[in-house]
Amino acid sequence: MRSMSATIALAMLAAGALATASRADELASLEQDSGQVHIGTGVICDTQDEVTSFVRSMGEHDPGGALQKVNRESQNPMACGMATVAFHAGKKLGEVRTTKGSFNIVQIEIVAGSVNGEWRMVPHRTQFTAVAMEGYDI
Repeated sequence: MRSMSATIALAMLAAGALATASRADELASLEQDSGQVHIGTGVICDTQDEVTSFVRSMGEHDPGGALQKVNRESQNPMACGMATVAFHAGKKLGEVRTTKGSFNIVQIEIVAGSVNGEWRMVPHRTQFTAVAMEGYDI
C-alpha cells in the first residue's frame, strides 16, 4: 500500500467484499495463469500477517472497523486498505477460517490502481489479499 495513493485506500472503504474472487476454482485459475492481469476490488495489505489479521478481525468488526484495527496495531495507517487494482496473482500462502467463512491468503503483484474510475499505473508492488472460498453450511 505504501506505493498506492491514500485516495485509493480511503475511497474504497465502503465496499464490503473481500478481495478478487469468490470461489476456490477462480483462485486455482488465478494461480495457473499468473502472467495474466486480473482486476479486482478488495482489501490489500503490505504483509501476509496484516491481511490474516484483517480476516480474523472481520469476525468481530465490519470491514472498516477491521481495517482500522489492523492499521492501528501495525502503527501504519496505510498498512491495509480497500482498493480497485489490476494485478498479477501470485502464490496461495494459506487459509484462514472464521465465523464469516473461509479465505485463502494470496500474494499479488499490483500493476495499476483505479481512482475515481481513472486507471493509473503504479510501480510493481507486492501486496497480500484474501479470497473468499465457496463452502457449504452444515
